[in-house]
Amino acid sequence: MYIYLLLVSVVLLVPFVCAIIEDREKRNTAILFFSLAFVFLVMALKAPTVGRDIPGYKRIYEIMQFQPWDDFNISWMEWGYELLMMVFTHIFHAPFQVFMICIYGYVFFSYYVFFKRYSMDYTTSVILYICFTFFTFDASAVRTMMGVATCLFAVPMAERKGKGNTVYFIIITLIAAQIHKSAYIFFVVYFVIKMRFNIYTSILYVGIPIGVMFFKSNIYMYINMFFKTVQESSTSIGGNLLIYIVNMFITLVIWIIYQKEERDLYQYKARAGAHNELKNTIYRDTDTYFNNSGLATRLIYMGIVLQLFSSGTVLSRMAQYVQFFILILLPNNLKRLDVKFRTILKIIIYIGAILYFYRYSLAVNALDIVPYKFFWSAY
Repeated sequence: MYIYLLLVSVVLLVPFVCAIIEDREKRNTAILFFSLAFVFLVMALKAPTVGRDIPGYKRIYEIMQFQPWDDFNISWMEWGYELLMMVFTHIFHAPFQVFMICIYGYVFFSYYVFFKRYSMDYTTSVILYICFTFFTFDASAVRTMMGVATCLFAVPMAERKGKGNTVYFIIITLIAAQIHKSAYIFFVVYFVIKMRFNIYTSILYVGIPIGVMFFKSNIYMYINMFFKTVQESSTSIGGNLLIYIVNMFITLVIWIIYQKEERDLYQYKARAGAHNELKNTIYRDTDTYFNNSGLATRLIYMGIVLQLFSSGTVLSRMAQYVQFFILILLPNNLKRLDVKFRTILKIIIYIGAILYFYRYSLAVNALDIVPYKFFWSAY
């Protein structure tokens, strides 16, 4: 497990090493690039024995090399993922390890683009990714990981106006769904992104979750008929779900404080004759923060509903698509605090995250990620 603790240490050291770069934008880009590069290396160089589902993926991949192009649907996996395996086995003649390196390269490129666009604190985003279930999950659930990574490319399309962007969103989501069916949930995400929370849409944000929970048995019946056989289980609140709920509450508090501070600052400078200057500075920053954080908050809210609905079943993987946005919500909220308080809080969060990672991933060997082995030592 020491490789994982070393990875966390390296990511925490990257900002100090990159401090020699004077240009702020280039420095931040370097921090994000090298942080994710180290995470990628740990993932790409691991042996097929690391990750509970990986041996099964390897077995199917090796069988696929003997299948003809007109008969490659041989497993429970979606045809899109099987087609991808056919391309790598029949055209590139790549061994499984090369295939996985390419898969992780694609996934972490997606994460890089996503964090670059939405996160205001790259190091915190990467630390949370490693320590708070996502890294552990990605070490095993390859198809779901690819589905999430693909759907992240569709988020900006949903934010923009125009039929063309809607078409791109649909195409990207359909591609992701051919890798893993759970990606179909992103069609619901489209409407959540489009509908900002206000007095009018609040009826839907409250009413739909109530309806989903009320007709839970009926929805499970349709899921079993058309998608996947799933046994309905009782709803429970606990574990990391509480962390998402607490973050929603913290976000609300920070929003209230931040809006008050910005309003007071605006009024103060307006009296000093800096009204036009404020329009081009304060509110630009405010809009960016509230747009990104508002987007993440709505999607995490959706994730909470999904997790309550699918608690204890394989459908809980659907929540992964929207819970991923906590990796930008928490860092962006921290960015709104004053430097001293933010520094103290970040230290507490980092320590808590590392302890969480050790307790719930490493110590219990979640999804068989321990012991870590490099791929060359497994042959």
